[in-house]
Amino acid sequence: MNTRILAAAAGLGIASSAFAQVDGTIGGGEGYSLRATQTVQTQFGDNASELNAAYARVSGGRLYVGLTGNIEGNFNKLNIFIHTGAAGGENVLTASTGSGGNNPGNDGWADKYAGFTFDSGFSANYMMIFRRGNDFGADKADLDFSTVGSANDWGFGDIFGGSQEGSATVSSPLVPNGIEIAYDNSNVAGIAGGDQAANQAAAQAVTTGLEFSIALADLGGADPADIKISAMVNGGGHDFLSNQFLGGLAAPQGNLGGDGLGNFTGDVGGIDLNNFAGDQCFDIPAPGAAAIFGLAGLAGIRRRR
Repeated sequence: MNTRILAAAAGLGIASSAFAQVDGTIGGGEGYSLRATQTVQTQFGDNASELNAAYARVSGGRLYVGLTGNIEGNFNKLNIFIHTGAAGGENVLTASTGSGGNNPGNDGWADKYAGFTFDSGFSANYMMIFRRGNDFGADKADLDFSTVGSANDWGFGDIFGGSQEGSATVSSPLVPNGIEIAYDNSNVAGIAGGDQAANQAAAQAVTTGLEFSIALADLGGADPADIKISAMVNGGGHDFLSNQFLGGLAAPQGNLGGDGLGNFTGDVGGIDLNNFAGDQCFDIPAPGAAAIFGLAGLAGIRRRR
């Protein structure tokens, strides 16, 4: 049975003073560790849809993630796949339940992604979708959370209460401990538009974007050492992938489109990330590691398959 229910965040909020630091800004005092830096310029619009860098930390039994940059206010999708190492994850995504597959289908992502292949060693257990825009004159931002390989997902509508930016805490039976999420669209710097190598120093200088936290218990009690994340910007219909991934693609690289070659095919299910250099994912620091190294002290990015 599909558990997806669209609901206003106002009806699902949790008092969240403990998570007040989730505000869409990745600052030097929050203990974040740099996990990936963008390697290619954006073809989805400079300061419109760009992913500059990824940061993460684990604290108090929760995973905190920051993805700096911008998501265009046209309901483009920021799709965040989470690998926990638990059984049931999918390296090759299957179709929606209505098409005989295993995944939730109400949002439309599963049918568009059916056949999409992650890098070797990455199998998605969970998926989050963030999008924002103006819907018939009303600003809004929405969030979806799905369990990959099952019929379970949940949609949170208008999470910032009539705004495309802000912060909120939402919960459901799928995430009973709540997702704390914030988005700050103020970035006007970072990487440039195009398909060439990105200025990584400029990418790392960006401090605003999407930030969220989720309880490890709501990720099946995942061991942080096993968690990996693949983040990517897709079109409004989940049918045209940009060149914005974290970990990044090797430059020069244009939009992947629906077939990996920048062409529109109606879905992205034919794309295999093993055909692109590097790993389009990043891992998570061990609890306490970020506090030791700090945001400024981490000199490199550890990436693994």
